[in-house]
Amino acid sequence: MGSKSDSKGFITRRRGSRGQTTLDFAIGMSIFLAVVVFIFLFIPGILSPFEQGGQADTASTNRVADQLAKGALASPSEPFVLDRYCTVEFFANGSQDQCLYDNETVEQQLGLDRFQSVNITIGTNSSTAGTLCWKQDVGLVERSNCNTGDTLLARGDPRSESTDDSVTSQRVVSLDREDVTLYVRMW
Repeated sequence: MGSKSDSKGFITRRRGSRGQTTLDFAIGMSIFLAVVVFIFLFIPGILSPFEQGGQADTASTNRVADQLAKGALASPSEPFVLDRYCTVEFFANGSQDQCLYDNETVEQQLGLDRFQSVNITIGTNSSTAGTLCWKQDVGLVERSNCNTGDTLLARGDPRSESTDDSVTSQRVVSLDREDVTLYVRMW
């Protein structure tokens, strides 16, 4: 149907039965390249739920800060008002039946992944002051005034200088009728 012979025996083709044209090639390559680009852009999105990044740490630090400020160190009926006894025992790594934690690592107490590093600190609301300390006979004092028997209100892994991608959540809480800041840092 698509070809016929002329008088000299040569086969000639009809105009409608030609091979691939330049336009056909350009459309085909455009579709092929669009599919390849789509695949390269789509595959990382498929794999991203299996990678832990900054968004997961942000959610974790907020959850841990709320867990401590509203329940583990405070009474749920009085959120953000830390119980002095349970707070001091938490930072001393103690275990008390009346408090909502056991004598475990801080990651286990807070239900964190073992690959996440966390540091929990109670400090003053001033950005220049650092970590606070609990003296049994005085109460809250700055870290520089701590002695050997006092409880430093910091717990967890110390953040190394090589760690660039840390996430911090803060909660202003009351401890022993003083406003302090609860810092939760994760990396």
